[in-house]
Parts: sequence; C-alpha cells; structure tokens
Amino acid sequence: MAMAIIMIVLLALSGLAVTAGKGAAAGRHLTTAVTLAQDSLETLRTDTSGPLEVTDDYAAIPDFPLYKRELRLEYDVPMPGLRTATVTVWWADDDHSVSVSTVFAP
Repeated sequence: MAMAIIMIVLLALSGLAVTAGKGAAAGRHLTTAVTLAQDSLETLRTDTSGPLEVTDDYAAIPDFPLYKRELRLEYDVPMPGLRTATVTVWWADDDHSVSVSTVFAP
C-alpha cells in the first residue's frame, strides 16, 4: 500500500515538474521578446531617420533565430511634431507575440 501511495505522489510531482518547465520556457521567450523590442526602441531614440517600417524575419536577428521583429515608425502621431514607434516581436511561428510602443518628442 505504501508503494502505491509513493508512486501516486511521484507521478503528481513529475506532472508538476513538466508544467513548471513549460512555464519557465514561456517566461524566457517573453523576456527575450520584450528585450529585443526595447533594444529596437533605444536604437530609434538616437536615430529616427530610418525607414518607416522594417521587418526582421526569423533567423535574421543575430543570436536570436527563433524571433521575428517588426518596427513601425509614424510621424506626427499622436500630434504634430511627435513620432510613435511600435515594435512587435513574434516567436513560435507567429503563435505568440509582444508589442511595445513609445512616443518620441523632438
């Protein structure tokens, strides 16, 4: 009887370990995606003369082949003289994404 109880407890703990591993992986992906988006916004802070829309496809971002990034820069939004930048980063073949936006003043 004791062996049956121990086996049930071990099975429950192994299921918990799998769930915790998946959660940790999802957290790593989200953190990486937000970091990539913030890095793009920091680059824009110093140089906004570039194109209005740029897409880095999967495997195009050095050291991050599992991510795709799109940058959109809008001038005079939300009001004249301001610029709005939006960076969206996808992973898992576009199943997941995160978007970060900011407004730049002159």
